[in-house]
Amino acid sequence: MKIGIDIDNVVADLSKGFCDFYNLSNDKCINLEDFEGYYLTSVLPIKKEEEYPLWKTYHDSDHFDNMGLLENAKEIIDLLKKENELVFITARHPEWKEKTVQFIRKHFPEDNFEIVFSGDIYQTGKGKGEICSEKGINLIIEDHHEKSKEYASQGIRVILIEQPWNKSVEHERIIKVSNWNQVLEIIKKISLENEH
Repeated sequence: MKIGIDIDNVVADLSKGFCDFYNLSNDKCINLEDFEGYYLTSVLPIKKEEEYPLWKTYHDSDHFDNMGLLENAKEIIDLLKKENELVFITARHPEWKEKTVQFIRKHFPEDNFEIVFSGDIYQTGKGKGEICSEKGINLIIEDHHEKSKEYASQGIRVILIEQPWNKSVEHERIIKVSNWNQVLEIIKKISLENEH
């Protein structure tokens, strides 16, 4: 099976890492559970145009370079790659390309995973739905609430890793999970269904 995997808040613990960085830099105390929506405007008293400069400051820091992974993400991806073709698809800003490739190579040094940059957030290229269609990917592991519904409506199955901003998402093609162990179980089940 060909599987698309989002990076931020699916593999990379981006928002938690940002909270740690922001708290240290600003003597504040925000955490992941404070996110009422996907964007920083849902947790900080800022305007939309102030969001990217904050992400850029985080991106340029050592905190970003040392960002952790979601629990068991590496172990499960290492298992999945044995019987599936995995493609990382991220909506990160193109300026983050070099660090993104370094991040994936650091955590998966034995692999040469394809990494595709979409234009879903910064309107810099094709959307993930179009990329999945072109590459024959009919299953994606994701966390974005609105985009997940969009992919599902295009016929793509979505495994949605629960985050504070996506708890209300519902769609017949979206399967919600709370951790990577559940991701593995769902993919095993789908693989069995595909065999019959």
